[in-house]
Amino acid sequence: MFSYKLKYMKLIKIILLSILSAVSIDAAAQDLNDAYRFSRQELTGTARFVGMSGAFGALGGDLSSLKINPAGSAVFLTNHAAFSLDQNFNNVSTRFGTLSAQTDETRRRNFDMSQAGLVFVFRNNDQGSPVNKITFGINYDRTFNHDARFSSFGSTEETIGNYFVERANGFTVNDFTPNNQNFSNFYRNLGQNFGFAAQEAYLAYESFLIDPSAQDNSTFISNTNSSLYNNDIITRESGLNGHVAFNLGTQLYEKLYLGMNLNFHFINYDRFSSYLETNDGPGDIREVYYENDLRTRGSGFSLQFGAIYKPVEQVRIGLSYQSPTWFRIEDEIVQGIETFSQAQNEYITAFPDVVVLFPAYDFRSPMKTTFSFAYIFGKNGLLSMDYTYQDYSNQRFTSRGFEDLNFQIDNVFQATHNFNIGGEYRLGKYSFRSGYHFAESPYSAPVSNNSSGNLTGTNYQGMTIGDTNGFSLGLGYNFGSTTLDIAWRRTYLERNDNFVQTGLQSRAYVENTINNLMLSLAFQF
Repeated sequence: MFSYKLKYMKLIKIILLSILSAVSIDAAAQDLNDAYRFSRQELTGTARFVGMSGAFGALGGDLSSLKINPAGSAVFLTNHAAFSLDQNFNNVSTRFGTLSAQTDETRRRNFDMSQAGLVFVFRNNDQGSPVNKITFGINYDRTFNHDARFSSFGSTEETIGNYFVERANGFTVNDFTPNNQNFSNFYRNLGQNFGFAAQEAYLAYESFLIDPSAQDNSTFISNTNSSLYNNDIITRESGLNGHVAFNLGTQLYEKLYLGMNLNFHFINYDRFSSYLETNDGPGDIREVYYENDLRTRGSGFSLQFGAIYKPVEQVRIGLSYQSPTWFRIEDEIVQGIETFSQAQNEYITAFPDVVVLFPAYDFRSPMKTTFSFAYIFGKNGLLSMDYTYQDYSNQRFTSRGFEDLNFQIDNVFQATHNFNIGGEYRLGKYSFRSGYHFAESPYSAPVSNNSSGNLTGTNYQGMTIGDTNGFSLGLGYNFGSTTLDIAWRRTYLERNDNFVQTGLQSRAYVENTINNLMLSLAFQF
């Protein structure tokens, strides 16, 4: 019954643009989910890299290894180029509310280029020089694939009306009086004058989801009244994060490899989410449909420095540092509410058809340090390990108006200790690979494995992600100057998802299993 609303909005030829002109940003439009979304990375790259679970910090000689340790370019013996394709199989199981045994499995497949790049090697023929070679490279790597879809449904004792009551705090009925302005214009002006919270509260007020209390016109109550609410939540995400690295490397004294990257990052993220709530209680509002269509775009840069040392022929030791990434990000959102009033026996619609453009803001992701070790078994095999330290409590929204959100970051996020272990065995022209990867949860609060999603020891009500575990397998064939590699990885994680930031304590418990198939073609020239 609500699908025609979305179709109608897409057919609108004239979209009103709302630019929030307040001095400080309404930080409620951003949350802790955004902070982690901008900082997180997944295991992706060339098939050889993925087949060994990304344990390449001390090995180098692979284009995707440059994002772990930029000194890896100096390991190449000749000019090298590679590109990689992958396909994701995203399997999601959810539990929500009282339906703790109910699962909803959704799967999203996609085909994408995950890596492409090349390295030029310039050898020094002067045997007496300490500089053996210099390398220049450029490589694109997708760092995170946002494509996912999940739905969850169940029953809770809480209503989304509480969220809009909280959004209306600090406003009066007079603030929501249009004074001869049409609905869309007034919604736009509310954003300019009071911010995004006022716009959301106005949608709830206009659709009769909230009303002023009997005591005064400066406090509001929800018009839903029931002991049990049925909920149906749908979320569709798409887009990707990626970066392009410009690399410079060198080999010294046949034992020491040094390198640096100048990285240019981008964020391309879209999320459509809808929330349908129904009840049979005595309140006037029996149904609430609330939808958001978010679009996030960002760009940034970072620096990386790394070294690989070969004390003896069999041993490689690597150390690398990646600076924080400094992002500039823009958000825009389209939203609306529709309710069913029992008293009026009709649906009440509040879809302003307005694109809300938020002021651009700055974000800084945490720095990262990686220590690596590898052992080479002659020409037939190798084992490699990476340990990465990254403190997510150091990520920051650096624009004005985000002080409260940064305070939450300090209390919710933690330092992480991540491990990647991989091995390779060569048999003739074939190479067999395997690996294991573990990423510790950046959230200091534990994930709750129950239907309500309640967390222990924290009042934080946003998304929480648990530890990530996975393993990989790979196979390669060497044609001479060309190699063909294939890899498969399986990654598992658990998380709790909140539809709104406040007013609803219940979360969807989500189990996410990602199967990723990689194919790479590499050339020496």
